[in-house]
Amino acid sequence: MDTTTLPPGTQRIEDANGTQVLLAPQPSSDPNQPLNWSTWRKTLHMTLLSLYAMMVFAILCVSVPLWQDFNEELGISYDMLNNGYATNMATLAVGCIIFIPIALRIGRRPVYIATALIMFASAVWQAKMQTVGDIIGTNAVMGLAGAVNEALFQVTVSDLFFVHQRGTMNGVYLIMVMIGNYLGPVAAGNVAVAMGWRWAFWWCSIFMGVICVLMVFFLEESKYIAPPLTGHEVPMERQGSDLVKLNSITKPAMKQSPNDDSGTMIAQPRRLVDIDATIPMKTYRERHAFWSLDNQATERRSIWQQIYEPFQLLVAFPAVMFAALQYGFAIAMLAILAVTQSALYAAPPYNFTTAGVGNMNIPPAIGSILGALFGGPLIDYLIVQVAKRRGGIYEPETRLWLFLVPGLSMTIGCLMYGLTIAKGMPWIINAVGAGFIGFAIGGTGDMALTYVQDSYQLILGNALTAVVFVRNIIATALVFAVTPWMTNMGVYNMFVLLGCISAAIALTCIPLIIWGRKFRVQLADKYAHYAALQY
Repeated sequence: MDTTTLPPGTQRIEDANGTQVLLAPQPSSDPNQPLNWSTWRKTLHMTLLSLYAMMVFAILCVSVPLWQDFNEELGISYDMLNNGYATNMATLAVGCIIFIPIALRIGRRPVYIATALIMFASAVWQAKMQTVGDIIGTNAVMGLAGAVNEALFQVTVSDLFFVHQRGTMNGVYLIMVMIGNYLGPVAAGNVAVAMGWRWAFWWCSIFMGVICVLMVFFLEESKYIAPPLTGHEVPMERQGSDLVKLNSITKPAMKQSPNDDSGTMIAQPRRLVDIDATIPMKTYRERHAFWSLDNQATERRSIWQQIYEPFQLLVAFPAVMFAALQYGFAIAMLAILAVTQSALYAAPPYNFTTAGVGNMNIPPAIGSILGALFGGPLIDYLIVQVAKRRGGIYEPETRLWLFLVPGLSMTIGCLMYGLTIAKGMPWIINAVGAGFIGFAIGGTGDMALTYVQDSYQLILGNALTAVVFVRNIIATALVFAVTPWMTNMGVYNMFVLLGCISAAIALTCIPLIIWGRKFRVQLADKYAHYAALQY
């Protein structure tokens, strides 16, 4: 087997002449491996999950522009509504710790379907709510189920797609998330005016119910359990992109790259594998099984180990902490934007109606879509071009070269949005500032998540569990604090401080651009240890 010595995450995605994109990670010859699925099967799978992601975030967020109605009809204070939203953030942090280990153990499909049904039930509950207890209860339950959407989707992207495609697919995910998060409230505000606020939730329950039915019949299982080894070929998830240490059949002599400063490296296979037509395709029933248990993985470690392992990864790998910090602050700003819009646009000098508050989500929606396109297809194109100049070698840190473009857009957006709304300036200026914030959320989220995905694919589920946990802890703290923060510091000073914090957080990409590869080299053995526990 032809190999070259590369650290975890570093891949050959072009041949040495720069004339052909190589598939990384390399698929096996098994036609049932998700990497080998046809374009049609992958498209159907991602379409269903994209609709699922959109509706999950829509259900999580449509209530925000309706707070004025809740206050007037149900007598629920804005402070209590804010606490309900913060409860949502808190249970989002806990949900991944519960559901992701289950998804890694028994398969993606049952967890997607179960959480979709929970979101459907939550939407019905919201449509019928009457009390503060309903507000807190629905937010808590929705958060637990919705958390899966934030980590398992990226695991599925790694199941199905190659390195040079992942940024684009994560961009698609973030676009759908932002459509649900921003355009969902726009629709809710207009539905509330035309049909009453409860119908905003009834429509969510209808759409989510349809998606549940489609997922039951058409969403395949993307967890790949490798067949028994034959001695001449290593199935993908045993071999992976960089995990040759796991199996003695594929453990070639380790050699140090002349450009590296560590002797601890992992071999990178480069051979191309044709699909073996003699291997039978799974039947419809097998592809749509309600669970896919890997008995070897079950024997290797308990589910309790899977629960605490994400926190070990958070401390052990700088890339995981970086993604948690970036994604956490971005989504916290998304929540702060939603909360402040509801509180400030309904008051003088704006005096917006419920529909008007909802419509103010359009600018950040547009910005986030542009940001996701920047962090996805544009960056995917960039990494291929850079790999050509490096003899076909891709380094994950290449994704961070333009990180400060969306990163510092957050600072610009915070200052423009916060300062102008505090002064009661025309809403169009606030809207442009919110658009910059949306661009930053879409761009930094895509780039940070894909960076972790590329660097540590074989521990991705637990790594993203840690990312989402930290993300929602940050969001919860800021949402709980935002009302007293605005009261005591003022809107103007609060957003100046947020702008400064966002600039400092964005600049943390610089150490990884400079030393990220060195970190991956030094931590290669630790990565191999944790990856060996997965399979």
